[in-house]
Amino acid sequence: MSDDEKIREAQEVLNGAIVNLEGKIKCKVIKYKSQNYQVQFFTKEDKLIMPVQIPEEWMKQSDPKGNVIEDKLKTLLKNLGSYS
Repeated sequence: MSDDEKIREAQEVLNGAIVNLEGKIKCKVIKYKSQNYQVQFFTKEDKLIMPVQIPEEWMKQSDPKGNVIEDKLKTLLKNLGSYS
């Protein structure tokens, strides 16, 4: 799988996780490198909250369509949501 495909899939997982957690944030997956995703998180008003590296493992263990979100990813998203 190419890096672009991995980035696209990670974006879908994060978007779904944010919706499932009723988050008030947005994100953009910037790049994939060394089994980590570089992700920028924003408020709904497009104000940058912070960039974060998310391990590929967290993405693989998450399936927002099935309402399964890896615990560490869930905690991260909830904490980032408090900044909005």
